[in-house]
Amino acid sequence: MTPRRNAAFLASPLSALTVAPMLASAALMIFAGGCTEAPEITRRFVPKPSTASSDAPAVPTASERPAAPKSTEKVDGRMLAAIVPAGGQGWFFKISDVDAAVVGQVKNFETLLKTLKIEGGKPVWKAPEGWTEQGKSGMRAETFAIGSGDSKTECSVIALPNDDPASDEYILPNVNRWRGQLSLGKQSIDEMKASDDFHQFDLEDGTTITWVNLAGKVPARPGSGSASPSRPATAGASSAAGPSLPPGHPPTGGATASKPTAGGKSSPTSIPEMTFEVPDGWVSGSLKPFRKISWTVDNDGKTAEFYISALGAAGSDVAQNVNRWRGQAGLKSLKENELSNEVKDILIGGEKGSLIEISGEKQSIIGAIVVKGDTGWFFKLVGDPDTVSREKDNVRAFLNSVKFR
Repeated sequence: MTPRRNAAFLASPLSALTVAPMLASAALMIFAGGCTEAPEITRRFVPKPSTASSDAPAVPTASERPAAPKSTEKVDGRMLAAIVPAGGQGWFFKISDVDAAVVGQVKNFETLLKTLKIEGGKPVWKAPEGWTEQGKSGMRAETFAIGSGDSKTECSVIALPNDDPASDEYILPNVNRWRGQLSLGKQSIDEMKASDDFHQFDLEDGTTITWVNLAGKVPARPGSGSASPSRPATAGASSAAGPSLPPGHPPTGGATASKPTAGGKSSPTSIPEMTFEVPDGWVSGSLKPFRKISWTVDNDGKTAEFYISALGAAGSDVAQNVNRWRGQAGLKSLKENELSNEVKDILIGGEKGSLIEISGEKQSIIGAIVVKGDTGWFFKLVGDPDTVSREKDNVRAFLNSVKFR
């Protein structure tokens, strides 16, 4: 068709009516055929009919299978722990387990503490409902069995000797040790007291109780099917106080040499940190927590005890410790200017130390304090006034013989 004929054809009314629908149809076909984005594909999994006589459950692929639990995997844990001063000791109450077993016992734990009574230098309690007393065992003064099944746990009670278990210097390292057991960072004394986890209150007799409610991570026991915090591995160690002693408290024991004493018994003449000469008549005593070593002295049935202990240097303030000792002997505290007349200088292992003699009606004390490095060393004879008075020269001889390693 020539151009002229094409123009005539398009110009005619009939051709326009004929061509317009054709062009519209063609455009619609082109539009529907691929001029838009492809619709989103939805995938659906339809079970394939089984050809077996019975259907077997589908086996997930390796990537779909949940990872098997590992014994070293961290699990959520919680600890309720308290320090109760009584009778020259710190009484530790402690529950430490997975969070599910402990969180429901917070109210019972707090109620137990707030209803304590101090009688005869010991806390007396009434077991909360659902708590069963198991009795004394090893170093534990009591163990409460709590709950059953998956929520079964226990609360341990243990007493550890200390002159001032209510002091910040004693509380802080213990709380930080507990925080470490839950993979929590250390705190300063101000941070600790400002924390919602930290609580203190006084009983009717004025005894200050400190307790914490800590949540963190604890490792599962290797080889156990359930998540539970690891227990101290050392026999006789206290779970109430934790698997390690607070900072500034070297482990007990460790004597490396000894001398024979009356009755055929041997008496140590050194510990890892120092050597010393033991006076005749001093008999090696039993090892106790927080004491490096101890001796008993007998005077016709009247006795006294001499021991060495250690604290961090921050807890070794002379005035504070001397006044605490005076309180133990039934004497009033002294002011700073009065203390200067009572405290004497003494060299212990080449280090300048302080010596104090305290005479009470029922109990007397000869104590010495020396700081070496970041450790404060305490040497203390305490007991019957006549026996303590008789041993003054022996105490001085012992202190003069000390040599730090």
